[in-house]
Amino acid sequence: GPRGKASAVRDGLRQFISGTKAFGGLGTFFWEPEGYPPFTGYGSTAWDSNRRPTAAMDGFLNV
Repeated sequence: GPRGKASAVRDGLRQFISGTKAFGGLGTFFWEPEGYPPFTGYGSTAWDSNRRPTAAMDGFLNV
């Protein structure tokens, strides 16, 4: 999701992972969470411009 909406991405990940577990799913895959510039230059990443994880990565904690 958008880098500027890290909390919404976090909440969505938690919901997605919980739902996946509920029907016996084995896991999830987050495509290129470290997509900060200059490597990709797009805004749908889970890292900020300072190369630090945003709150979005917390979506994988305790689920």
